[in-house]
Amino acid sequence: MRNIFLVLLAANVTVYLLYFYGPENGEKPKAALPENVTKLVLLSEVDKASLTPEKNAEESDVVEEVKVADVVVDKKCYTIGPFREESEIEGFKTKIKSKVKEIGIRERIEKEHWRYLVYLPNKGTKEKAVKMAADLARKGMKDYYVIARGEYKNSISLGHFKDKLLAEKRLNAITQMSYKPKIQAIEKEYTLFWLDYVANDQNGLSSKTLEGFELEDSIHQFKRECAK
Repeated sequence: MRNIFLVLLAANVTVYLLYFYGPENGEKPKAALPENVTKLVLLSEVDKASLTPEKNAEESDVVEEVKVADVVVDKKCYTIGPFREESEIEGFKTKIKSKVKEIGIRERIEKEHWRYLVYLPNKGTKEKAVKMAADLARKGMKDYYVIARGEYKNSISLGHFKDKLLAEKRLNAITQMSYKPKIQAIEKEYTLFWLDYVANDQNGLSSKTLEGFELEDSIHQFKRECAK
């Protein structure tokens, strides 16, 4: 009986050990994946610290790009003028070229009142204009002539006047002679030149520097918007 008991006890221990340490309760073997399938990694298996440097690097790049894009060159731009003679502004440009960053000349056509013209309008042909001039001469008129070209061709000029009152006085005198004269303000075109430059500092060329160039009283320095 004692031997049978020992045999049964040994059998039970063997079964227990096989059950506890067997392959079913131990670490299960992992199934092999096909070569073209990527292994799925759980978030819990990822080392979060390893992700931090890459994220920070991306954010750093974005910040750097924004800073570079926001940088604007702050230029101070000025204009000096107006000059009426091109030779004058060319000489001034040469004098200050070394004192500024960028420099250029800009010109603009202007019109100004010149005179008042009193005239008898064109009658159609030169012959008719000459005939009217002869008629004026017979009536004792002086200071007139037939206009040979331009906008008032074949009209008769009765005088150019700076003062409008004098022009109107002439107009009235001719009207009393049974003519129908007209009065017209005459403008003439001229060119003004401006010198544009970018300053080396915030204030541009100083007043003292400009005075040293002995510019005309009509020429001044103005701050302007820089060209884009």
